Amino acid sequence: MHIKLVRYIDINISIFIFSLIAYHFCYSNNREAAENVFKKVEKLSNHWETHIKSVKTYKTGFELTQPIIELNTDETITFEFDDLAETIEQYEYTVIHCDYNWNPTNMVFMEYAEGFEFNPIYDYRYSLGTLVQYRHYTLTIPNSNLKLKVSGNYILRVVKQGNRQEVVLQKQFRVYEPIVKIETSVRQPIEPQIQRTHQQMELTVNTAQLGKVDPNTDVVARINQNNQPYNELILRMPQYIDGSSLIYHTSTSPVFEGGNEFRQLNLKSFHYQVAEIKGIQQYNGVYHTILTPDKRVKTYRYNERIDINGKFIVKCDDVTESQVEADYTWVYFTLGNDVQFDGDIYIFGELSGWELNPNFKLKFNPECNCYETRLLLKQGFYNYKYVFVSHGSTPPDFNRIEANFFETENSYNILVYYKSQGVRHWRLVGINTVNSRYKN
Repeated sequence: MHIKLVRYIDINISIFIFSLIAYHFCYSNNREAAENVFKKVEKLSNHWETHIKSVKTYKTGFELTQPIIELNTDETITFEFDDLAETIEQYEYTVIHCDYNWNPTNMVFMEYAEGFEFNPIYDYRYSLGTLVQYRHYTLTIPNSNLKLKVSGNYILRVVKQGNRQEVVLQKQFRVYEPIVKIETSVRQPIEPQIQRTHQQMELTVNTAQLGKVDPNTDVVARINQNNQPYNELILRMPQYIDGSSLIYHTSTSPVFEGGNEFRQLNLKSFHYQVAEIKGIQQYNGVYHTILTPDKRVKTYRYNERIDINGKFIVKCDDVTESQVEADYTWVYFTLGNDVQFDGDIYIFGELSGWELNPNFKLKFNPECNCYETRLLLKQGFYNYKYVFVSHGSTPPDFNRIEANFFETENSYNILVYYKSQGVRHWRLVGINTVNSRYKN
């Protein structure tokens, strides 16, 4: 519903109420077939400094796609981010080749890339007409200064010029070779106890074009659901072998919890409000957006809603160039619950880098029996979930707050890695994406 633009200067009472509100905010079944990656290991993951915001990585021209490109083609990866720091820094970037589990490969730079190991980032612009000032950086890889020679997992690392030990940003991306053929599908499990809550994968990999391989040591398959790493499966050995076909499924595995659709947040304009927004105000030189309180999902019936599987899009409906004209706003999240959980609650999605980021953890407020936090977000459209993490060493629980349904629409990414005898690096030799609801 469209409303008139609020005249912030004259509404002193509203500002006082919003200030008070802001003050109170602080800031399985697969084990036999696969390794479930739900704990952090020694790997190179996505992370960035707190003054870096709105980090996006995608195949150039397709903002909602995975950051994966084919080797030796014209395809490129686009990296975008904003720097909100008051001081202006000069940044450099490099790339690091990793194995299938994001551990750095034992290779020197010139073995996997051509060009200079470190290159300055020249492509940046200043924000225009925004209350929050920032510099918007854009980078594409490969480019004239850096070419990639081998397939596999890569890390983009951005550092300060003159101090390359100070990492400002790290972001994962992949380069593949279309060598193996991957056949995969998603169906409802046959086991009665998980039929209504889980989704089962069927996966066959044809390695004929690789020649002779040892399927137990030379090939590894990974499956992730909506790009999230914590319930990702690593399939190290096939269940069956039929000639050159490696079959990674049985009648009961591998399976994933179906989860629920992501929650959504529309911040594309400060001139109108949508159902999930309770109010918008401007004070202290920045916009403040208070959301309608979220609730824990307690129903046992699936309710369909369209999402973008955890991603976000930078977009402002009131300008022509959202990358530099979209503004930032403090967004106040509230999750109601009768009692305090025996663990921590995080906001999770592409906005958090697909990581359980400490800056996205909520704090329990006993006065309202709710969890609260605030995040500085750029105007756009966001998907997110609430994730529960026990105080012990148990894995994150994606469904304690959001519930769990077979009918949920999920996107599954299958990645097949190959390492031949005598070679030091893992190649990414095949990818496929399958949707639990829509046919490719």
